[in-house]
Amino acid sequence: MRDVSFVPLGEGRELVISSDNAAFIGEKEADEVKAPYEVVAEALFRVAYMENRAVGADPVSVILYDFSGGEGWRRISGAIEELGKKTGYYLPVTGSTESNFPLPQSAFAIAILGQVNSESKKVRKTPKTAKFAVIGEPLVGEEVRTKRESIAPLHLFDQLLQLDGVYEVLPVGSKGIAGETRGLLEDNNLLSDVSFHCDLDIEKSGGPATCFVVTYKEKEEARIRACCKGLFHPLYVS
Repeated sequence: MRDVSFVPLGEGRELVISSDNAAFIGEKEADEVKAPYEVVAEALFRVAYMENRAVGADPVSVILYDFSGGEGWRRISGAIEELGKKTGYYLPVTGSTESNFPLPQSAFAIAILGQVNSESKKVRKTPKTAKFAVIGEPLVGEEVRTKRESIAPLHLFDQLLQLDGVYEVLPVGSKGIAGETRGLLEDNNLLSDVSFHCDLDIEKSGGPATCFVVTYKEKEEARIRACCKGLFHPLYVS
């Protein structure tokens, strides 16, 4: 089950809607996790962007919801615009901010709208002969700030998404590596009594999608490893 919604647009096109939110993370005194708003923006954007792109969509717009006041809006929206430019997409940002009654804690939500050809959707493409790997590591909280070298970069995500021999890519969120992979197997009618083996904690939350699962043809493993270098972690499904 992918964390996106598909809306038919006609003529073989579909609208793809992905989203994410963050609360109690920011610069306010009552926030439980202290982080610059630019870091919050990066986390929000990467989750919604990766979910959108993972199904083969081309993002076209960002909607931002800010419950933290005008300063949060200005900085979050500005950071998202810059992040969008780095992906190569033009992504205008619109949305709303609650400036009349701001919360004592930071709270934001984001939605990304994209479009995909119905025949080009990258879902239910994984055969039972596929190999699996995790790119990056699952990180949460302060780890996202202190272990940035272990985070799968967006440009690598996009690179693998377009690589011949890659069947599907799947961002890892709160369900963890095991939970997300089970969902992928179920979507492909491959789920039975399976077990997973990996050098990472497969039950740990992936936080802001700091890692993702990739399924691929076995003969392409050397090329994928070369692209990912130290971020490649084999995931054995049996």
